[in-house]
Amino acid sequence: MLDTIKQFLKEHEIDEKAGFIIAVSGGADSITLLHAFKYLNLRIHALHCNFNLRGKESNMDEQFVKRFCETYGIPMSVKRFDTQEYAKKKGISIEMAARELRYDWFEEMRQKKKMDYIVVGHHANDLAETLFINICRGTGIKGLTGIRPVKDRILRPLLSRSREEIIAYIEQNQLGYRTDSTNNSLDYVRNKIRHMIIPVCKDINPSFLNTVRENCNTLKEVEQIYRYGIDRLKEEVISEENGETLIDIQKTLAAPAPYTLLFEILRPYGFNATQIEDILESSDAIPGKQFEAEEYLLTKGRIYWRLFNILEKEDKRTLLADSGEYHIDDSIFQLEEQDINDSFIVPRDLNTGCFDLDKIIYPLVLRHWSMGDWFCPLGMKRSKKKLSDFFTDLKFSAKQKKDCLLLQSGKDIIWVVGHRIDDRYKVSPATKRVLIIKQIKGI
Repeated sequence: MLDTIKQFLKEHEIDEKAGFIIAVSGGADSITLLHAFKYLNLRIHALHCNFNLRGKESNMDEQFVKRFCETYGIPMSVKRFDTQEYAKKKGISIEMAARELRYDWFEEMRQKKKMDYIVVGHHANDLAETLFINICRGTGIKGLTGIRPVKDRILRPLLSRSREEIIAYIEQNQLGYRTDSTNNSLDYVRNKIRHMIIPVCKDINPSFLNTVRENCNTLKEVEQIYRYGIDRLKEEVISEENGETLIDIQKTLAAPAPYTLLFEILRPYGFNATQIEDILESSDAIPGKQFEAEEYLLTKGRIYWRLFNILEKEDKRTLLADSGEYHIDDSIFQLEEQDINDSFIVPRDLNTGCFDLDKIIYPLVLRHWSMGDWFCPLGMKRSKKKLSDFFTDLKFSAKQKKDCLLLQSGKDIIWVVGHRIDDRYKVSPATKRVLIIKQIKGI
């Protein structure tokens, strides 16, 4: 066991003079870890979490770890958690709550104690159990690589050792350890795998744990090749334009594995496997089909699938209370009121709106489009038109719709900024005073 840890540190180029936080539950694996690190004379600090989930048993675990550390002169800290309350508050499982609580505290203490690494006692049996859990729940190639021996500041030096070897070390050194009674309960998925599946696999292949470890190591390299290929394909099919991610449809379809490529592109944005299948099937559909996942919207165009964040542009409602100058996002809006005469010429610049001032109700509201909005486009003799239809006529993408600003007076939309004013508010021969609003972009 000592040679295993020394070899691990050497293989991963970890300085033996570094500081190590040792996570100690009191079980055989963590006690072995703690004893071995102490025997190797490494700089350590033990941490024990009492999750208050097993009544007296949890408190007895805590007392055992304290006595063990006192016996061997190991500095240690204990923290008690209200795990059930935390899980309820966060809306997560007890197991997930315990994981979050312990790793957050481990990192907090690593920094406080000026240590370099957090060491946990996962072993070969844990590796096999995790692999089966991933397979049962559904996984990609990453899930088949099992538990990583090093992840950020977390070290797992016992992954090459079986539980049987760990128990042998405990007995050889007469250490003693605590057993969690819930480990025998078949109410937990991991326990079902531990007690019902792993033993059958060992009957078939006595070296099953070694086989799992070797396969996981092989698959780690396969994953690296896979990632390399995916990254190269992404470079070929993805481009950026005005805040949108463009995915070339034909290049994606021509890739060696279109579904897998699209899955790897879209999964980080919250799209699930069923949606990605539907998106792939939409490649022959007419433009305009949309797919939404969490914060992102994907629309099908003629050449590209267009992806963008639908929350980046919130429905901001900015009040323009009077004439003057207003700085909004990357634009300046200049409002000017003036009397007019027969020589007045209405500006034709699309970024300038000119309105009959006597019909305007202050404050004006500048906002984004909402479903159901309508106005009377200039030139349509006060005929109503839904903004959604107006955008369709202009061949707007979903992102252009989301980004488009509207100017509202009272309950009426008087200007689709940069595109068309409302016919009811146009300057007519009867107009005496005008409101001129100019948008200056790129400020």
